[in-house]
Amino acid sequence: MTVDLGTTPKEFASNFFNSYVKEVIFGGGDPEQSIDRFYTPDFVQVSDGTELDRAALAEHAPAASNTFDGAQYTVHEALQSGDTLAVRLTFEGALKAGGMIQMEYYTFAELSDDRRFKRVTQITRTLKNDMMPS
Repeated sequence: MTVDLGTTPKEFASNFFNSYVKEVIFGGGDPEQSIDRFYTPDFVQVSDGTELDRAALAEHAPAASNTFDGAQYTVHEALQSGDTLAVRLTFEGALKAGGMIQMEYYTFAELSDDRRFKRVTQITRTLKNDMMPS
């Protein structure tokens, strides 16, 4: 299965992340099947030192769809060298309970030959979280 979501690294990353939100989080289907389009079966993500595999990512999708009314990623920079994609992006999610969550991500993704994500290492920074008391 080929993921061809743009011609430049920035366009690819923007389409990848926002298509993921639309299809996996808000698509209403089985997250396990939808995730196949974006991630390899042996996918691993390390975010802020916490490791997450593909199964855990699929388990997270229903919780996200229950938490957010909508969500969007904005890619600010993206560079690709070989099978490595480096992306600086922000996430903004509108909470069903009201308010927003905004996060900044610095992501390094290893791409498979068919341009799915195989491994992701990232650090995040919370910009705004209306779920947490001030």
